[in-house]
Amino acid sequence: MLTDRCGLPLSTTSTAARDDYVLATDRALTFYPGAAEAYDRAIAADPGFALAHGGKAQLLMRQGDVGAAQSALAAAKGVSAGLSEREASHIGFFDLVFAGRTEAAIAALYPHLAAWPRDALVVSAAANPNGVIGGSGRIGQKRQIAEMMDNLASHYGDDFWFTSYHAMALSEDG
Repeated sequence: MLTDRCGLPLSTTSTAARDDYVLATDRALTFYPGAAEAYDRAIAADPGFALAHGGKAQLLMRQGDVGAAQSALAAAKGVSAGLSEREASHIGFFDLVFAGRTEAAIAALYPHLAAWPRDALVVSAAANPNGVIGGSGRIGQKRQIAEMMDNLASHYGDDFWFTSYHAMALSEDG
């Protein structure tokens, strides 16, 4: 079975789709250019690859292209029959986030990360200071993000992406 950058299994059987998905995710996590194009190549290689549609949706939402993000998420949901529990939970989390159901998204976040702590795109949506927790308006949100990242640290080792987000969380928390 093919895996993502963090060793999590993927539903695609296309090596090209996986490779472009991994490249797109790396670029999305680090805010490097070219992520959208790489997601498009992954989708072209396997139109039924729900996580590629979902990754593109997250990227588009972050860029403020709400309509395109909603279309990409709808495409992900449209091909989500038969996904693994992790991939279905991943898409479900972003569905809650995009619907503005912040409390429900946060409630879904913690069990998802307990089961799949290396789901980097979900972590990034939660750990970003303007992400689902940071934008929630909750009292103590910076501390919640720092604690979440502290709890996940042992799963990432010296992963440069995680280390930078963890450092940002600790800095934001003071």
